[in-house]
Amino acid sequence: MQSLRLYLTACLSPVEKSDALVRGEVSSMLVRTFLHFPNVGERRERALWRFGYRDWNAILNLPAPPMWKHLWGDWAREAEASLKALERLDAHYFAQRLPKPFWWRVVPEFSDRTLFLDVETDGTDKITVLGIADRNRYQAFVRGIDDFDEAREWLESAAVIVTYNGNSFDLPVLRANFPNWKLPPLHLDLCPLLRRLGYKGGLKNVEAQLGIERLPETQGLDGRDAVRLWWQWRDYGSERALELLLSYNREDVVNLLPLLEFAYRKLWTMAEEAAKIPLLGEAKHEKDTATLLFRDGNRE
Repeated sequence: MQSLRLYLTACLSPVEKSDALVRGEVSSMLVRTFLHFPNVGERRERALWRFGYRDWNAILNLPAPPMWKHLWGDWAREAEASLKALERLDAHYFAQRLPKPFWWRVVPEFSDRTLFLDVETDGTDKITVLGIADRNRYQAFVRGIDDFDEAREWLESAAVIVTYNGNSFDLPVLRANFPNWKLPPLHLDLCPLLRRLGYKGGLKNVEAQLGIERLPETQGLDGRDAVRLWWQWRDYGSERALELLLSYNREDVVNLLPLLEFAYRKLWTMAEEAAKIPLLGEAKHEKDTATLLFRDGNRE
């Protein structure tokens, strides 16, 4: 699988990447995020961006405007704590503080500890195939053949897990089969993320909308076929059925990477564009808005 670059320099190691982000040498959506700061919602976050407070370092290094001076102490403490959490790559910190709909903003920082996952079942809640991939390799764990403890170790060392419709299917099934497993603290379900961008439907439908093609032998297959292929393997020993099932699962997993890249870039662009739009109730002209911003007051 290709490297998950997403606006970051691909040659940097995880530590170098973190250090560069902390120093402000490389920009990302996470260090621009203020939604976990006290008394900050999307509206106020956009206002911060529009007036030059583009990231956590800006909160620490630029003067506080009068209208936000009463909040600046708390914001500065959170900015410092966030930078330290980023420096130690503490996924739990951001999982506990960021609103879940905005967990996608952590993607570049934790790309080296991100896993893509999809499960197949036998028609009940019993897992038949657990497919996992990182940015370098894919591995399938087959019931009755493979040691699932290896999958457990892989998952427990990760920071982020990426699925499609995993909130409704993959993760509940995974927890039902392995209740003692410790899953990564951050979960990105691409289904609601892409729906937010206007791409609705199942995984295969969204892939088609974005021009992601499947192999000829797996085109048209769906979850019901995965169940059928499993029982052809179990009941009749069909090696071909198992091979096709694993090919199907592999594409379910590895295609999550380009979908995540697409969603991340589009969501970032949307956030940036929203910051350029005058907010409801603000002055019509940027000059007037800037004047209002630096007056005393509590308006956003």
